Amino acid sequence: MIWHFLRNRLGWLWLSFMSFSIVLIWVTYEVRWFYPEMQRYFGDAGTLAGQQLATRSRTYIQNSLEALGKEPLTEETLKQVKTNLDLAYGFLDIGLYRERYECTESSLALLDDFDLLFNKPDPPDSTTSLAYLLPVIQCATVIEIGQWNRRSVVAMDMVESIDWHQRVFLWGTILFYVIGIGFWWMHEKQRRAFMQSIKDKLKWMQQALEDPLTGAHNRRALDSDLLSHLAQFKRGARPFSLVMCDIDYFKSYNDAFGHADGDEALKKVVSAMTKTLRASDRIYRYGGEELAIILPDTEGKEAMDVAMRAIEAVEALDITNPDSPYGKLTISAGLASAAAEIEESDTLIRLADEKLYEAKSTGKNRLAVAWI
Repeated sequence: MIWHFLRNRLGWLWLSFMSFSIVLIWVTYEVRWFYPEMQRYFGDAGTLAGQQLATRSRTYIQNSLEALGKEPLTEETLKQVKTNLDLAYGFLDIGLYRERYECTESSLALLDDFDLLFNKPDPPDSTTSLAYLLPVIQCATVIEIGQWNRRSVVAMDMVESIDWHQRVFLWGTILFYVIGIGFWWMHEKQRRAFMQSIKDKLKWMQQALEDPLTGAHNRRALDSDLLSHLAQFKRGARPFSLVMCDIDYFKSYNDAFGHADGDEALKKVVSAMTKTLRASDRIYRYGGEELAIILPDTEGKEAMDVAMRAIEAVEALDITNPDSPYGKLTISAGLASAAAEIEESDTLIRLADEKLYEAKSTGKNRLAVAWI
């Protein structure tokens, strides 16, 4: 019976139509399911409804900080701030966040403490508000990045799985009719463009806080980390220290050997300094040949020892610099530690910079210290 059906001209046509329909249904299914599903993970709609819960929480807290920074504080403003904080708490109080991110519990506790403080007759000032709410904003940001990374992993696995099955099917059907190639080509082109978009976003996330030349953290990362350490210090943590460094006679080195050699020397300097640091320390490229180091929970002689090791490591590189009285590349450094008088991170940077200037004006290749 099957043989007689196949011998019929309409029978072969019917089988051909069925095989084409299967390919068409497959591709239609992917177009209608795969890309909307990927957009759910990576969509940039920018609307409130399209944001993560942690993002909404961070937005409400930022709005509260902006409102508390305005003068005068009206009853309506305080009421709106209270509403924003309640919404922020609700969006952060998620079982998934509590389970996966350690900072969630402490952030919710800070919001509870701030709510008690906020309900007193006199509302907290902007400095107090910042000390309570900034760690919560940072925690929400950590959650956003963590959730985005988890979604990207799931999406990448999804792409690889669908791509493998699709290739097996399409390359099998290509033997029967040419039109399958068209569907495969259009879908493959779209898939590759989307994959490239995902790779670009992942690459941007990795490089957003790094200096592309030296691999050190950049100025943006320094500003963020200083705010975090200063907020922790004001809540009772141990003082931290900031070291501002500058390569001595670096302009004359570039003039003598060229910027290409200057770039290589800068990378060697950063590498040598990094090797002397502890696991908790972080080095940053502040700009040009100026570098910065944050030493968490460190002050006094301990901070001086770390800074001196960095200075000695650069001198030990023995990179020739004919215009330097030392005959080699060296660095000067200024050290400042957090103190009760310091209210903003810019103040700590200025103090360390002043000591850096002192070190350079008194002979270079040395360390000058403040707040020790």
